[in-house]
Amino acid sequence: MSVLQCRGFAYHPRCLEYLKTLDKKIRKQILKKVEQLVPDPYPPTCKQLHGQDDNGQPIYRVRSGDYRILYVVRGMIVCVLDIDNRKDVYR
Repeated sequence: MSVLQCRGFAYHPRCLEYLKTLDKKIRKQILKKVEQLVPDPYPPTCKQLHGQDDNGQPIYRVRSGDYRILYVVRGMIVCVLDIDNRKDVYR
């Protein structure tokens, strides 16, 4: 999987493309939420997705308004796998 990595987190390319389509206010809100995951990748609001994994790593999700951020933790890096509206993210 090709990812863009910086400052303790990495994005899958499809996440970056999706972020470009969002309104600037929503994009900032989502990016702020991802940055908050770096010091604490398992906040009380995160949930593990049952029955889904990424190469044996559990997938977690956090909420940012009507959007969901799906990610895995690999060592000290938070890898963002998908960002989408809550109605579409699990499809």
